[in-house]
Amino acid sequence: MYTIGQLSKKTGVTVRTLDYYDEIDLLKPAGATEGGHRLYGDQEVMRLEQILALKYLGFSLEKIQFILREPPPSWESALTEQLLMVDEEKKRLDDLQRSLQGILYSIQIEKQVNWPLIFGVMQMFQQGEREAIKVLDRYMSREQQEKMLSVNMDQQKLDRWVALIYEIRENIHERPDSPIAQKLAERWMEGTYEMFGHDDEFLGNAWNAIKEESNGVMFYPMTKEVVDFITEAIKEKERKAGESNA
Repeated sequence: MYTIGQLSKKTGVTVRTLDYYDEIDLLKPAGATEGGHRLYGDQEVMRLEQILALKYLGFSLEKIQFILREPPPSWESALTEQLLMVDEEKKRLDDLQRSLQGILYSIQIEKQVNWPLIFGVMQMFQQGEREAIKVLDRYMSREQQEKMLSVNMDQQKLDRWVALIYEIRENIHERPDSPIAQKLAERWMEGTYEMFGHDDEFLGNAWNAIKEESNGVMFYPMTKEVVDFITEAIKEKERKAGESNA
């Protein structure tokens, strides 16, 4: 048998917490000494371990009481329900992470806190993927949408894209045939091919979507000015290539 102090030391649960579990009838002692000190046996230790495991899995104390009162099938049901909740929370946190990343990039690119833009980015992520699909339906097939939405860049690649777009914005008034504009267009094309391969139909549809939606936040930081700059620089690059091959 264990006194409450010994049980606390064995499990790492504070005496105050054990007192509370006793108070709410979550973990009652097996008995008491003649002096009134609570005693806990192996069965109570196992119950405490169950409580700690369920707490770790995210269950509330109220839910834990229910689970421990019920026969084993209720455990399966409760765990299945909790897993669904975890999946939903994971999705919410993933959306929050993308939202925070988008807002951070907006500040890095704009060099200021643009609240209307930030609010637009937040709204976009709150609306979720279904709203994005509604827009993309106007420009590409579902297979192509899947290809676009499933792009998964690591942090290093994302940082490179943001740096490239920032550089384009810094040189937005350069002529399309200038060496700087041509170099930026070349880097843009290389990055695009690296992400999506040489699928001309997909790239054409994707670029059309970006151009048409460039006044919104869906493809931020691909603003109209950035899109126009890249479009004209690539046209000039293709024109020069045509003349060279003539």
